[in-house]
Amino acid sequence: MDRLALINEFANLVKEGSIEIANWILDKFESFDYEIAKVLIKDFAFIKPDMSVIKWIEKKLEQNTPIKQVKEELKNSLKETIDNALKIFNFDASLVTISNSLTLFSFFKESQHKMNIYIPESKPGGEGFELFEKVSNLNHNVKLINDFEIHKYIEISDFVLTSADGVLENGDIVNKIGTKLLAITANYFEKPFFVLADKTKFYGSLPKDSIFEIVPKSLITAIIT
Repeated sequence: MDRLALINEFANLVKEGSIEIANWILDKFESFDYEIAKVLIKDFAFIKPDMSVIKWIEKKLEQNTPIKQVKEELKNSLKETIDNALKIFNFDASLVTISNSLTLFSFFKESQHKMNIYIPESKPGGEGFELFEKVSNLNHNVKLINDFEIHKYIEISDFVLTSADGVLENGDIVNKIGTKLLAITANYFEKPFFVLADKTKFYGSLPKDSIFEIVPKSLITAIIT
């Protein structure tokens, strides 16, 4: 194993959501010595300190949890969150979301209700393009919108729905920059602002990377977990 090459590969995962990155890590770790995995997860946590799921994996490795079990817990945690969201959003709807997220994609994929989904491009990173391409293959009406036009689409939507890279102890969330603007705009138009975040996201800390920001709990209608 070339440790440096692996770390560089990890650092270049910039458009993937945190659950996708967690799966990438665990897939790699299945073929590694467990003690090496314990060292590497600390490197990964240092490179992407704002992704709480990496801290969750680190904690599991400290507890000597088998990699296969960690993968299963992550899978089940995501499934339970999606199942709860499907019970709540059991109607046709229009909504605005943001960034690229396996959590959001999984929800859209499992929903049997017709949705009008508006996705900002999320420039300069372009994470919105990634989610748009995935969701466009599902049975929903999906539109990629300009980042500066979100107010137009929030005004005509039923609610805003995002995921989170981390949830802080005080109920604030950490997510990609642009999320707070969505929350403020939703608040202005009196639209609910919902967050999907499974239990691995509740290891959040104050953001260190400029591409992440805090959305205060005062702007959040509910966190579905």
